[in-house]
Amino acid sequence: MGSGLFDVVAMTERWVHTRPDAVACHIDGRRHAETLTYAELNDLIDRTARALAGAGVGAGTRTAVLVPPGRELVAVVMALFRLRAVPILVDPGLGARAMGACFAEAVPEAFVGVPRAHLARVLLGWGRGSVRTTVAVRSHGRWPGAEPGTVRSPAAGPVVGAGVGGAEDLALIAFTSGSTGPPKGVPFRHRHLAGQTELLARLGALTPGAVVYSTFLPFALAAPSMGCGSVIPRLDPRHPERSDPAVMAGSIAAHGVTGLFAAPALLDRLARHCVERDLRLATVETVLTAGAPLPFSVLQRAQRCLPAHAEVCSVYGSTECLLVSAADAAELTAAAPATAHGAGTCLGRPLPGNRVRVIAVTDDAIPEWSDDLLVPPGTVGEITVAGPAVSDPYLGRPHDTALARIADEGGPVHRMGDLGRLDEQGRLWFAGRKSERVRTADGDLYTDQVEPVFNGLAGVRRTALVGVGPAGGQIPVLCVECEPGTSRRERREIVERVRAHGPDLGEVLLHRGFPMDVRHASKIRRPLLARWAARELGRCGR
Repeated sequence: MGSGLFDVVAMTERWVHTRPDAVACHIDGRRHAETLTYAELNDLIDRTARALAGAGVGAGTRTAVLVPPGRELVAVVMALFRLRAVPILVDPGLGARAMGACFAEAVPEAFVGVPRAHLARVLLGWGRGSVRTTVAVRSHGRWPGAEPGTVRSPAAGPVVGAGVGGAEDLALIAFTSGSTGPPKGVPFRHRHLAGQTELLARLGALTPGAVVYSTFLPFALAAPSMGCGSVIPRLDPRHPERSDPAVMAGSIAAHGVTGLFAAPALLDRLARHCVERDLRLATVETVLTAGAPLPFSVLQRAQRCLPAHAEVCSVYGSTECLLVSAADAAELTAAAPATAHGAGTCLGRPLPGNRVRVIAVTDDAIPEWSDDLLVPPGTVGEITVAGPAVSDPYLGRPHDTALARIADEGGPVHRMGDLGRLDEQGRLWFAGRKSERVRTADGDLYTDQVEPVFNGLAGVRRTALVGVGPAGGQIPVLCVECEPGTSRRERREIVERVRAHGPDLGEVLLHRGFPMDVRHASKIRRPLLARWAARELGRCGR
């Protein structure tokens, strides 16, 4: 695909010329939904690009974007791509301090945001010393303007275009979710995004004519370039776990959504709502889920509100390499008994173009690749991936880069920081995060080989294995979150049920609600739980 998001711009313009009246975006608003055809989207992008260019944003300009989901976000991001500027995307849910650290690492030259974002920028010093251009985004259909005023619509003129760009040019800076450490800046060149676009196309959900609802905004923004009508949902990116499932279900029905992308937690929230009300998402043909392994209970619940022919696919990846492998519903169902008995979670087979290998577990840096690093098939080790979609090294973090990358003649090898194994059929299995393994005196315990053993018990919503104490002598603690509405008496029964179900893991503690990651609300923040467990055991004198 050549040069990545320049191709996204070109691909979008292709649909502008061949299907100008086809729907490119359905934008859910608080009061009403708005529909943009490809011709209307192109006009909006063009007007926004002119305004941004007039404010001083051009090719290569690193531009922080803090705009809520909606037509303005679509317009700004696509206009930046058209100008060959470099969007910087940071999750608002990270909190002010972490966001400030992200901006310090990314060194933005321009800052595009709603007025509230600019107020935070001024008060908190985001981008101080680097930001030269500030652009305020107004809602209700008004395009951006340079502060302190709003630039009026420029006179008609030639369309602002991207010109000719190279595959090695910087295209985008994104940040990791920060669920297991500080957020790290991930730079993508256009060739990386081209590789990700090709991998995404192999999954089959983004086919021309599909109507796609994605709670992961990068997919929602990419869909129109592939000929899909993209639903831009009304979500609060600071609190994705609070998304109203009734609003989600209503939007899916109203727009006739055929392709649904949702993190496991949001899919579960939506499925619970539909099952309780006997609702069926009748138009949905394909469901993609990512951000965390898909629990079998969530798959079963989702299938109850989907048509019989609908396909469900769990995608494994990371910010540094968005798409690594995929497992369909049949694979997940066949693997469920093994998962429930401690085998880990099946992640499916690596996508074509990715080279996935498993190496011996170590917390040390590995400067150069050697086949001596490999573990035998079936042995748990650290998952690595090499391929065209693997990003550049982290911004300004040489130590983290050294721990995450291995130099190889065929290209850099990314250490996923995840533990897993490859079976004899070439399928990848997830055992847990390397940093979250529990290091006891009798050996290491892996979260995803322990938790699913207990997650299927009556009354248990989910569990989390953490370690308390020094590495090599940690006490394993299984934290248990009960299903909503569980009474005090039922919670005591659940604890006894958990203790009787499996081997003695040390301690069992009830927790009212696990802390989750800010991006997908699907990854348990076990380091926070470990500190909580240590305090609880200390109070109990254990």
